[in-house]
Amino acid sequence: MSAEQGDLTVRGPRRLRVSARVPVRYAAVCALLVAATAGVTVAALMLGKVNYSPAQVLSTLTGDGTRVTELFILQWRLPRAVAAVVLGTMLGVAGALFQCITRNPLGSPDIIGFTAGASAGGVAVITFVGPGIALVAGGALAGGLVVTLLVVLFARDGGTAGFRLVIVGIGLNAMMVALETYFYLIADSDISQVAAVWGAGSLNAVSFSHTGPALATGAVLTILVCAGLQRALPVFDLGEDTAAALGVRPARLRLLLVLGGVVLVAVVTAAAGPIAFVALAAPHVGRRLAGTYGTALLPAACAGALILSSADLVAQHAVPGHAFPVGVVTVAVGGVYLLSLLVRENRKGTL
Repeated sequence: MSAEQGDLTVRGPRRLRVSARVPVRYAAVCALLVAATAGVTVAALMLGKVNYSPAQVLSTLTGDGTRVTELFILQWRLPRAVAAVVLGTMLGVAGALFQCITRNPLGSPDIIGFTAGASAGGVAVITFVGPGIALVAGGALAGGLVVTLLVVLFARDGGTAGFRLVIVGIGLNAMMVALETYFYLIADSDISQVAAVWGAGSLNAVSFSHTGPALATGAVLTILVCAGLQRALPVFDLGEDTAAALGVRPARLRLLLVLGGVVLVAVVTAAAGPIAFVALAAPHVGRRLAGTYGTALLPAACAGALILSSADLVAQHAVPGHAFPVGVVTVAVGGVYLLSLLVRENRKGTL
């Protein structure tokens, strides 16, 4: 086991204690990622049709701004910037959980159907019920859980980990995309347009009054998931037989990992629509930078926040006069990243 995962001390057949030592590189990388995310967030508050200096942003955040700066910075830009950080963090953690379950670099909710299931559930609710945030959240969660059940059912002979689960998930992903397209076609034109904008993955309509409860819920869930699973994950990375010998129940832990990942993806999807490839890339980026070989939730969370914040900044300002949905940027960049990942893993012989 690598030093980055901590030392294990076993007392008796079913008692386990994981040391809380944090390597310097691990902590430094997380700190740098947080600092970079803060810099991107400040840039997002500064830039727009009306640009502001860092001093003006700081004075407005501390309550000394004018009515105009409060309107632009606090009411229009700050909710979007906060949403990018929180949702990116959630996607990074969800991606790390799914890659831990599948033990596969492609084990991302984007690839194996969970995001598509949540998206199809949300679009179904928008089409047949209405666009309320609570309703869409319920539909997204239901869609994600349905796909979870189907993946486990179809991959049961091969277990809930490994290559078979990824293949089954890819097939279900295609089915969910087709179902979502069907909902677009049968809906009224106005409803279909709302669903299409939501389905692209966008932070354009984010506000504290509209999506604040979803962001707060997602932040609390992320903390609970990380706190509840962080101790058991280094042991689970050693293999199910070893984990069982050290007091971890693999079947129970796998179920918790799946449910935690699905809930996080569903909350993100409900708040901003399906945002692709962040959950795939963030765990890889965080793990490589931190120099760890196991499941590293904190680096993945920090990397996810930076990736989504940067992507949204690009989406807003890459083309003057046009603000694109952040999902457009993540898909464009993520497609290139996926190709490079496939080539790299194929050379290693892990795919």
